Amino acid sequence: MSLIELDAVDAGYGENQVLHDLSVTVSEDRVNCIIGPNGSGKSTMLKSIFGMVDVWNGTVTIRGEDVTNDHPREVLERGVVMLPQGGSVFPDMSVKENLRMGAYLIDDEEFLGRQYEEVFDMFPVLEEKRAQRAGDLSGGQQMMVAFGRALMPDPDILLLDEPSAGLAPDLVDDVFEQVEVLKDRGRDMLIIEQNVRRVLEIAEYVYVLDQGRLEYEGETESLRNEEDIMEMYIGERHK
Repeated sequence: MSLIELDAVDAGYGENQVLHDLSVTVSEDRVNCIIGPNGSGKSTMLKSIFGMVDVWNGTVTIRGEDVTNDHPREVLERGVVMLPQGGSVFPDMSVKENLRMGAYLIDDEEFLGRQYEEVFDMFPVLEEKRAQRAGDLSGGQQMMVAFGRALMPDPDILLLDEPSAGLAPDLVDDVFEQVEVLKDRGRDMLIIEQNVRRVLEIAEYVYVLDQGRLEYEGETESLRNEEDIMEMYIGERHK
């Protein structure tokens, strides 16, 4: 069974249609990425999954259950977490309080204890700074907090909406290091990323969108052999 499926989805904002008859199947046990030119509907696709954009026609399912136009809280309860652009933290809260906000729907203290342990094992510096104000951390450490917060409910899949957008080059490196850590830990992800070359080094499966339509999908290595697509959407020809 697919983890997430969009079937003939039309969606947009107001009278502006962005997604056109979009059908995409996201399977388990892999890191996926979505690429395409600006305005191609990448973020709208993620937001339509997470209940942040109205789906006009078609359906969105998670593990076969229809979640079309469900509230984000309901989507979260089904094991899907979305990390918005730039991550962001609650600056006046401590690191641990920020992490707790990621699992605000959960009251099981034993479960929460295991999740804190997992996050601190993944990002040891956060354990050292667990009582510190998140706003006083370095930019890279704040991104760790954002990633850790997204992991607190133990999601089945993370939706990452351009995690490196607007960041300084050194923070971009931090982001991709953290994504690599998540991949090494076996986390399923669906990533939109403007730094196409970097994300293709991590992703195992790729979807190419253009004008709200799926133009190509396949394993990342297969994409490298698609000369025209590489040139059109990535701006280079495979050597």
